[in-house]
Amino acid sequence: MEEIKKSEDYMNMSFSVSPEKYFDSRFDGQEKLFTEKFNGQRAQFDERFNSIEAKFDTLFDSLAATIDDVDKRLSSKIDDVDKRLSSKIDDVDKRLSSKIDDLDKGLSSRIDDLDKRLSLGFTLIMAVLAVLVTLHFLK
Repeated sequence: MEEIKKSEDYMNMSFSVSPEKYFDSRFDGQEKLFTEKFNGQRAQFDERFNSIEAKFDTLFDSLAATIDDVDKRLSSKIDDVDKRLSSKIDDVDKRLSSKIDDLDKGLSSRIDDLDKRLSLGFTLIMAVLAVLVTLHFLK
């Protein structure tokens, strides 16, 4: 009932005012209402945006810290593996070098023995040949 009375008062008041002023006042009222609603929603949007931005920054910093931590752990593991592999490679290199040196010494001694035998055999063949040639000419 009160609402009807207000609308009647408004209508009576609006008839006493010129149509231009009536529409201007209505437009100004709607503009003011729109501006208030717009500014209120803009403030809510800015507040939510800033909240989301703060959460994003926090998550980004947390992710960066986690990535740095993982990078440090992986780097230390890689360094440990590299050290172990380097020591194993050095050990294998030393063992192979000693085996190769032993084989080289063994082959050198065998070659020297073979060279001595061949030289002795060649000398023997030459001596037998010299004896045969001498016997041939003496006959």
